[in-house]
Amino acid sequence: MSDALQALIEKLDIEITLEQRNYLRFLYEHLHLEELSDKEQQYFIDYFFKSEPLRNMAAFALELADIMQEMQENMPAIEQAERLANGREQRLYYERKWAERRRQQLKQQITKNDNVLYVPFHYHKKEPGPIIICLEQTTGMAAYSELCKSMILPWFMNAHHEGRDLYIVPYDRQIHVHYRFENGHLNVADFKSFIEYKASGEAAMLPVLQFVKALLQENQQGTEADIILFTEGAPVDGQHLVSKQAKMMLEEMTQKYHAEFLVIAMHEEHFNKQQFWFAHKAFFADNAIQ
Repeated sequence: MSDALQALIEKLDIEITLEQRNYLRFLYEHLHLEELSDKEQQYFIDYFFKSEPLRNMAAFALELADIMQEMQENMPAIEQAERLANGREQRLYYERKWAERRRQQLKQQITKNDNVLYVPFHYHKKEPGPIIICLEQTTGMAAYSELCKSMILPWFMNAHHEGRDLYIVPYDRQIHVHYRFENGHLNVADFKSFIEYKASGEAAMLPVLQFVKALLQENQQGTEADIILFTEGAPVDGQHLVSKQAKMMLEEMTQKYHAEFLVIAMHEEHFNKQQFWFAHKAFFADNAIQ
């Protein structure tokens, strides 16, 4: 446990079990809570003891550490060795890595006509794009809500380390609210709202994908966007994902914003790979649920 957290617990004279200490340690490490003011940290700790869902999320996250590490290691520019680097070295590492990636992309974008080389330098100047997590919150997903939210926690660390905005977009048939965590920094009020957010009904995929496209259009200075879709695997409009209009939209997101789509489905048997043709990778939570 960090010295700052230990000092705060002692200052608040809180009785805490070893299990609770482990949960708080995980949350402090992945949400960078030490960057909050003492008052905000105190508020978070108080909320931690009041919120059973938050404690359950931390417990799930610890139990699923190996699975989540596998998912994170399949995200661009996220490797275990990188996450272990110290703060300054880590920032420099990511700066070098993004610079190298931009150089490689620039090289791939260069075209030649006779003896003239066309070099798109405007592309080279772009910064890494956002991480956008779309979380299905429906009647069918209610049993898995805390599990899915626990899987989201490590992406706060990834966004923070890479200096990328993290968006969390709960959805059912439409989008009622979304949360933006600038450069992965925690906003306690929005985080609390995210933890407590619930919806019902069924899920539609096209509205959330259209919403993601709008977010990407707002972040035109960035590229290499990562889109993570949590789903039960059977959206009511799944057949429309293979329509010409949907394919054009998704192909534009991939080509223009270099979006990478990762799907995390609750059950493999419900997953229709033809409908999710645009996914670069898919994980199935069946084993974790059992």
